[in-house]
Amino acid sequence: MSGIALDIALDTLFRRNVAARPQARAIHDIDGVVLTYAGMANAVAGVAEQIASLNLVPRSSVALLLPNGRELAVALLAVLRAGHTPVPMPIGWRKSDLVRACREAEAAALVTTAGFSAERLPELATEVAIEVFELSFPCAFGVPLPDGIVPLTLSPDGERTFANAPISHSSTPGIGTLEPASRGVRLVHHLDGELLAAGLGAMLAGSVQSGDRIVSAISLTSFAGLASAFVPWLLSGGSLTLLPDLPGKDAIEFDNQTHVVACEGALASLLAPGSSPVASVYAVHFGGTAPRTAFPATNSETVVDVIAIGEVAAIALPRRERTIPAALPLGKIHAGNAGEGSPVIVETRIESDQLLVRGAMVPRSVSPDQEWLDTGYGARPDGDAACYVKRPDSLLAMGALRFDFPDLERRIRSAALVSDIGISSHPVLGSKLVIASERPEQTARELLDAGLPRIVAASVRKSEVLRAKAG
Repeated sequence: MSGIALDIALDTLFRRNVAARPQARAIHDIDGVVLTYAGMANAVAGVAEQIASLNLVPRSSVALLLPNGRELAVALLAVLRAGHTPVPMPIGWRKSDLVRACREAEAAALVTTAGFSAERLPELATEVAIEVFELSFPCAFGVPLPDGIVPLTLSPDGERTFANAPISHSSTPGIGTLEPASRGVRLVHHLDGELLAAGLGAMLAGSVQSGDRIVSAISLTSFAGLASAFVPWLLSGGSLTLLPDLPGKDAIEFDNQTHVVACEGALASLLAPGSSPVASVYAVHFGGTAPRTAFPATNSETVVDVIAIGEVAAIALPRRERTIPAALPLGKIHAGNAGEGSPVIVETRIESDQLLVRGAMVPRSVSPDQEWLDTGYGARPDGDAACYVKRPDSLLAMGALRFDFPDLERRIRSAALVSDIGISSHPVLGSKLVIASERPEQTARELLDAGLPRIVAASVRKSEVLRAKAG
């Protein structure tokens, strides 16, 4: 089996961009704030110093509860710079999910922000820290902050901080992501080489060029988000705009050097017919793929499907037919699907109707020695050399948020009295959770009080209304 050897550190890639293009735009947030590479370098180094001052054990896990934006991008790089493992967590999770996730990650610190809408994330962080023994340092950007929170400052000023920081070419501790599992979540640890293999494949599939702009509505809390946006940004040295999961299109401007990343169903809300042409569109599939024609017409040179196979693979495939997702090739998949001359980033095969993978992007933490890994995803053959990927029956994928359905159902029923719980298809989210209750408002409050995510509480409907629709 041929492979790929990417031994450069993510932090080194970022530093090279800083040295080559210090005054170029690095981050352009949805609120209009722009950081140059020099400004972002200072912010990263400053936050890294503050995290280092906590005196954590080397390579500790640091949970990141931050919205998709500049604070998350800076925190990812700063935690790596400080010699620790960042573990980004979905902003949609509430207390019970975060407690389980921080315990699984053995997080020693948690970084959040006071500047996220009406959400009281610093207060939530203190509540989580009370219940997680290992979590000694809840930290937050912004003001005001409650007692017990370590304040962090994100400043693009102060060149001394960056200039005095030593440059290390050794690998960083890597990044952890979380996937739903029975009665909890499972931590998957991705080393630099695994992230770079996935990101290189995504960058080449969409022909991302040096200096291009990447606009992503996929949070950096998943392997697919890191592979399709964060790592291609580091590799290309362009600019990065991070959006909420379901952004309004009026606040975004595109051009022919822009690459747009979003869940397949959400792309229609971003790219209205007649909008400015873009270089490429990345349709991210969290729940498998199918030969269907739900993709909107877009004014783009290239359409790329990113098939997220849990947290172990994110395979980017250029789409040959504009309205039909690409089937997953069986066998060796080369970076950018460019043929035998390019490195192999992952291999696939089918065994007993299940999809197996191995290769450079597959995390060694779950696949030691590059043995074949049973992904738990089904595979429907498309001829002899390709297949379409089917999500596990236990997986509920609502946009970029995913849950183990049996586990979620148990938690819902233990928190509130409900008539029925089911899953239906949704044109934007992919899957939709439907909770029937005789008292929907009370049930929704009880679910929130039990620490379940807001997207779950918002799924409650009155039983008689659902019965009327069914009739």
